[in-house]
Amino acid sequence: MRSKIIYNVVLPPLSKNNHIVTFKVMKRAQNSQAIINAGFCYKLDNTNRVVSSRIIYSGLRTGYSRACKTEMCLQGKNLFDNNTLQTAIQVLVKELIIEEMPYNSVEYRRRLAVGLFYKGLLSLCPPSILNSRYKSGAVKLHQSRGVSSGKQVYTTDSSVWPINEPINKVEGLIQCAGEAPYAEDLISLPNEVYAAFVLSTVGRGQIDQIDATEALNTKGVIAFYTAKDIPGANSFTNGVTETTTDEVLLSDGEINFYNQPIGIIVAESNVIAQRAAKLVNVKYSSSKIPIVDVKVAKTLTENVSLVKTINASKEGNDIVTVIRGNNTIYGQYHFCYENVVCVSWLTEEGISVRSSTQCSDSDQAAAARCLNIDQNRIDVDVRRCGGAFGLKITRGLQVSSACTLVTYKLNRPCRFILPLQTTMRIVGKRFPSSVDYEVGLNSEGVIQYMDYTIYEDNGYLVNETIVALTYDVYYNCYQQDRFNFKACNVVTDTASNTYCRSPGTLEAITATETILERISYELNIDPVTVRLSNLDPKFKNILCEMVDNLKKDASYNERKKQVEDYNSKNRWKKRGLRFIFMKWKSTPSYYSDVNVSVLRGDGTVIITHGGVEIGQGINTKAIQVCAYYFGISVDKIKVKTNNTTFNPNTMATIGSTTSQAICIGVQRACENLLEKLKPLRIELNNPKWESLIQEAFKRGIDLQSHGFVTTKDLRYFDVYGITLAEVEIDVLTGEWSILRVDLLEDVGRSVNPLVDIGQIEGAFVMGLGYFTTEELIYDKTGELLTDRTWSYKIPQALDIPIDFRVYFKPKPYNDDLVLGAKAVGEPATVMALSVPFAMREAIVSARNEAGIPSNEWFQIDGPYTTEKICVAAATDIKDFKFY
Repeated sequence: MRSKIIYNVVLPPLSKNNHIVTFKVMKRAQNSQAIINAGFCYKLDNTNRVVSSRIIYSGLRTGYSRACKTEMCLQGKNLFDNNTLQTAIQVLVKELIIEEMPYNSVEYRRRLAVGLFYKGLLSLCPPSILNSRYKSGAVKLHQSRGVSSGKQVYTTDSSVWPINEPINKVEGLIQCAGEAPYAEDLISLPNEVYAAFVLSTVGRGQIDQIDATEALNTKGVIAFYTAKDIPGANSFTNGVTETTTDEVLLSDGEINFYNQPIGIIVAESNVIAQRAAKLVNVKYSSSKIPIVDVKVAKTLTENVSLVKTINASKEGNDIVTVIRGNNTIYGQYHFCYENVVCVSWLTEEGISVRSSTQCSDSDQAAAARCLNIDQNRIDVDVRRCGGAFGLKITRGLQVSSACTLVTYKLNRPCRFILPLQTTMRIVGKRFPSSVDYEVGLNSEGVIQYMDYTIYEDNGYLVNETIVALTYDVYYNCYQQDRFNFKACNVVTDTASNTYCRSPGTLEAITATETILERISYELNIDPVTVRLSNLDPKFKNILCEMVDNLKKDASYNERKKQVEDYNSKNRWKKRGLRFIFMKWKSTPSYYSDVNVSVLRGDGTVIITHGGVEIGQGINTKAIQVCAYYFGISVDKIKVKTNNTTFNPNTMATIGSTTSQAICIGVQRACENLLEKLKPLRIELNNPKWESLIQEAFKRGIDLQSHGFVTTKDLRYFDVYGITLAEVEIDVLTGEWSILRVDLLEDVGRSVNPLVDIGQIEGAFVMGLGYFTTEELIYDKTGELLTDRTWSYKIPQALDIPIDFRVYFKPKPYNDDLVLGAKAVGEPATVMALSVPFAMREAIVSARNEAGIPSNEWFQIDGPYTTEKICVAAATDIKDFKFY
């Protein structure tokens, strides 16, 4: 790990002949430690000759570096002469001492050191000397960036309001004010204890001995539990939503990945519990070196299992070019703003649980199975969940099961709060995915055949079968009958991976779009033309229409010329403008129930449902649907807490289809109640709602109604999207800025356009982080090094598009069953792929100037980090010039 460096540098006193410049390069635009800091001070005479200089760096090795030989080399020379510059660079390269560090390579930091030296001189060079094409190299990319702006374009049908009405999310205000309570906000309970996991410190091996003596002797520590203390099944999965096999709650002796939970420390405070957990002494016998990279694992027969084969039904014979290659993307931590947490306490019947979960039914089932008690003795309540993105379908069950175990063993309330670092280490991430392909093409870039094998990294255990989610989307929107497809599960020595926003779909579409992008470059054909010529006829009309609309709305042709002009005039800043096509398929399997209760006193309405409000506005949409069918104001309706007593046997809130399912349930419950009220309404000549309800109660009409949704009620549908992104990169550092994004999505007839806009923008930014800044780094032991915000970088305010425009496809409609709406929470994650594609175009422009042809493909696996952008640009230091 890099140590913190604090240093003082004495620079010459300022005078009119002193010039000082400083630079730092970061992984993202703000709130990030520098990869390299550089400071340059030059004292010049009146002829620009160097009287004295200071050149310093940090981030190259422990301590700071001063380039004394380069300073001596510059002495007495004209600072702004090309020969001086090249001579100094040659000296600088030789004298730099760069140590290996875990987060950035030696090669990249060497390029940065030289690039910043050059950038500093460009910023000082007189305009009369400096060639205009080199001026942009001196500009700090984010220095002149303004505040981001957004534009949303959609139509709404006021005749069906409040359905399709853009109203604010009902919880929005209290969430923004910090007043919305979450699981951890439950007040402290009498006699409450805190729990923490004890984690393994090897990647693969066997536990030989566990000694908790030191931890148990710590003041405030109450107990220590291992697998042998679990009264029921040592598992937090199997029999719950979306899992297929048992996954151990606590290691039963075998260590499958670094930091696997092996025990639970219980203490009087969270601080004591976390500290004591590190005092448990565990001895291991190691078995093998962990494998953490899917690219390595997929080459090992014992790590791979073929799950599905789909053969092409057609194959063209006009083959003039064959392209072979592979593409790999890696994991992503879900990064919810509410971490994984659970509070449990004893009740008259058993145990009550307040969990941060996407599925209360699973928490109930897992805890009952772990404790070997009846499921009806576990009550789970979920008011809301602070983001989930798939993490809290099953990964939170390990915490809720452990929390209830402590309550069960001690007969005391327990609060189990996972610190961020622990969460990132013990939970699985987005499935890393690797694709091998071979594609035969004609001269126009039309695919004649495609051999396509996708490998999905499950972690140490195949449990949540994401590979099945690729079967219907691997070809995206292109000619499926030309694809020979194989889907394989892979195991590695990491935590069991789990669903992450748009699982399977993102991985498959990323691979296919990358292949289309490569075809465009290697055959030198416009990327839009390549895609349009390969579209499946079933999707051609709708996607061609969307492309034409977006080209017009985004002024594509004009901006394309502007990008080309900009790149021709700037050597050290480059821009890219690129499209992505998407056909996203829904995953509609769902069970849930809804209860609608009308109160006789004032006619106000209470809804309880089996979905979990995780920020997607499910409660708002439920209220809008209810208000529409009852013909009342949305202000008269409230949604109450989800719990396993009123809403049992409910599937997880997943796949962006829960809102639709709950809306169907609300509709049914409302229609059932309205049917009961119909005779009375006619008799009373359509009275006011309040009068109708009061009279109905007097006549003994049940004012509560139930709506149940099953897997038969939701249908598969496709969501179409076209996105255009424009970016700018700094060739010398790899830093980037997203200038503009235009995103057009087919959302059907949105129940609430405001909520859905927020979902689309949020999904896009999450995908943006995945494709640019969020990089998981493991060391050779299998330990995750990027386990907090210091090292794992999610996008922030200066990383999002400067100009972000979202359009809903005009004249949309889906299905009357779901009120015309389509899923919106996940698809836009995929469309963030347009950003690295635009970055690639900018990189290609830089490579062209370095003498590398556009059709020479270069591979970038995982996110397009600043390092990968800078290295891929392949800049030759001989190109560093003033004129």
